[in-house]
Amino acid sequence: MSEPINMDKAVMKYIIGSVMEYAYESVEREKSDPCEFNEGRKLAFYEVLDTIYNRLDIYDQDPKDFGYPDDWEKPFLSK
Repeated sequence: MSEPINMDKAVMKYIIGSVMEYAYESVEREKSDPCEFNEGRKLAFYEVLDTIYNRLDIYDQDPKDFGYPDDWEKPFLSK
């Protein structure tokens, strides 16, 4: 794993927010058009957000400070 870089918290929050917006849109798209592509896209966004969430935790950063709500996983886990 490469060394972490210093990045402004506001920039990270913006990036995560953008990914989260697209991720939640992918959940809605998968509900309205359940096909393998949309299911895979939803899973890919979940994996990205989960990885970022876990890295923030590893580096003792509160994911809430970066825009993660308490129930951020719920839309991905419910049918």
